[in-house]
Amino acid sequence: MNIDFGGQVAVVTGGGSGIGYACAQALVQSGARVALIGRNAAKLENAVENLKADGEAYPYVLDIADVDAIPGVIARIREELGEIRVLVQSAGVMTGGDGLELTAAEWDSVLNINARGTYFVMQQVVKQSMQNGGGAIVNIASMAGIRGMVPPMCSASYSASKGAVVAITLQAASEWGPLGVRVNAIAPGGTASMNTGVVSPHEGPGGNPPPARNHVPTGRVMNTPEEIAAAALFLCSDLSGNTTGQVMVIDGGASIVGY
Repeated sequence: MNIDFGGQVAVVTGGGSGIGYACAQALVQSGARVALIGRNAAKLENAVENLKADGEAYPYVLDIADVDAIPGVIARIREELGEIRVLVQSAGVMTGGDGLELTAAEWDSVLNINARGTYFVMQQVVKQSMQNGGGAIVNIASMAGIRGMVPPMCSASYSASKGAVVAITLQAASEWGPLGVRVNAIAPGGTASMNTGVVSPHEGPGGNPPPARNHVPTGRVMNTPEEIAAAALFLCSDLSGNTTGQVMVIDGGASIVGY
């Protein structure tokens, strides 16, 4: 059973690296014309250059914390590529640390990207494009947005931001379902990438063994970006055509055994 996006336009935020890049690659390989959004122009150009061997990919520089700039970039993607039918949101920042030391500036810097920016990208894609033809949205949340996690793996600001991603996913699914827009989220546990500083799914932070790995049903706490991308591809496709408002947890079963 193949997933074929047949020239549909897809947008991936945070597409320059990590989970976002893996999602962009999966979409390109499935026939989508993919617009990669990110704030680092060099990373975007490099990602697009690598993806061109598999299909169509295009860079769009945008810091999603700058919500005033979002409508213009979405309009430009529509003008240059066509109506948007798929949106995967992986843009985000991750911080760790003791909540007693967290500053208001640090809080705002995380929430402005992970929650505020994520919402307004989604809003503009639906408002400008999807409400006139439907589409599928997948937001990358985190296990940190569902349950407490011990620092330094995350922080109060990160957990709050990813909890917000879960909440806006459910709300958007409720509001926009009648428009033909499906909205789901993925809540990964740890994921090995240069963004998290973990280069192997068999390692923890700093190259150390993942904590409590022997107590995780699969024996592996860390995901690969490709595993998250495969789930996103399914949720964006017609194979999940009656699925909306769901949060898919991918964590090796760690959450079911109390890790």
